[in-house]
Amino acid sequence: MSDEIQEIESKVGPPTVQCPNCDSMLPHELGEITCSVCSAVSRIEHKPTRESWMDEKVSCPNCPKILRVGVDERPCALRCSSCATVFKVTEKVIKVEVSCPSCERQLRIRPRPGKRSLSCPACSESFHVTF
Repeated sequence: MSDEIQEIESKVGPPTVQCPNCDSMLPHELGEITCSVCSAVSRIEHKPTRESWMDEKVSCPNCPKILRVGVDERPCALRCSSCATVFKVTEKVIKVEVSCPSCERQLRIRPRPGKRSLSCPACSESFHVTF
C-alpha cells in the first residue's frame, strides 16, 4: 500500500481580485496575499467562497462515500468516515481562455500575475497577455 496521500481538486475557487496598488491580478487565494508585481500586501476575504468550501461535497477516492468537507480553507485533509482513507482537498486550478491574435484559436491557460509570453500551438504566433 502506498504512503502517498491522494488529492482531490476542489470545485470551488475564490474570485479573481486585482491588487489595489498596481491593478495586477492577485493569486486566487484568500487571506493575506502579496502581489507578485509590486509586493503590496492585501487581506482578501470572500465570505461566499468560504461558505461554499464549508458545504462542498467530495467523493472518497477509495469508496463510494460522499463527504461534506466542512472546512473553510484549501488545501485541507479529510478522513473518510466509511473506510478511514485520508486524502487532501486541494485548491481549484483556475484557467482562463485567451484568443490568439493571429488565428483566433482559443487557448486555455492558468492566469499568473504580470505579463506573460505565449506561443500559439496552431499557428506558432508569439504574443503577450497581462493579468
